[in-house]
Amino acid sequence: MFEMNNTGTLPVLLALAAIVLTSILFVILKFCRNSKRVPAQTVPEDVVLLHHCGQGPHAPSLSPFILKLETFLRVTQTPYQIIRDYKMGPKGKVPWIEYSGTNMCDSQLCMEYLKIKLNLDLDDHLSVKEKAISTAFQRMVDEHTYWVMVHWRWDFDREKICFKQANWGSLALTVSAYLQRRAAWTQGVGRHNKEELLEIVRKDFSALSDFLGTKHFFFGDRPSCVDCSVFGQLSQFLWHLPGSEPNAMLKKEFLNLYEFCHRMKDHFWPDWNDNILLPTNS
Repeated sequence: MFEMNNTGTLPVLLALAAIVLTSILFVILKFCRNSKRVPAQTVPEDVVLLHHCGQGPHAPSLSPFILKLETFLRVTQTPYQIIRDYKMGPKGKVPWIEYSGTNMCDSQLCMEYLKIKLNLDLDDHLSVKEKAISTAFQRMVDEHTYWVMVHWRWDFDREKICFKQANWGSLALTVSAYLQRRAAWTQGVGRHNKEELLEIVRKDFSALSDFLGTKHFFFGDRPSCVDCSVFGQLSQFLWHLPGSEPNAMLKKEFLNLYEFCHRMKDHFWPDWNDNILLPTNS
């Protein structure tokens, strides 16, 4: 008969305990979200329903992907309506959209779907080479720079001021912190210390800054999809990580990225203060 000694038993028990704890925390977080749902609304068929999870204190969302997708809808002048029901999409993610009887999840897939469905030409002015560069930058900010922000937000930012300003309770903060730290560790970024992460994010910012140069948008005077992606991610460093090293880095070392964020805000979010919890004059 197979036997396991004490040395082998302990890691197994710890792993099982971690799985059970994660499952319990996920259920608690889902319950907290569900308790905030609002009744469904009736809208015209040609309007995109954007499922949202609430405003941020200094930017329209604490999620870079929600801000990315909503900015895309504004840039393309696509009629849309926000549904703040805290409901997860078909893949257990937010944001997600409903349009013409179809539910679509993942911000990038939503954008690609709407570009085809509504014949949107946001990237049509780009060459084949520029589209390749655009895809590479989009993947970098959404799949790499994002995780630096996540780890900074949930590990190094001890005060969680922006979440408290957004009325997050202690239970939601505790559950989210555990799940996000665990996700960042699994992804790999969460295994780095602060000094290493600063150098990593500096290289990401530098790549973006060098390519943007003095242009208004990443490929000239017209915005494209990658502008929405970059704006969504940088917005969290700029408006929702106040006092952090990456925040200071944007303001002091990469002024063109700082100016780019404000340009996107001014061009496509004239009602910015109406869409944040703590309006300001800046």
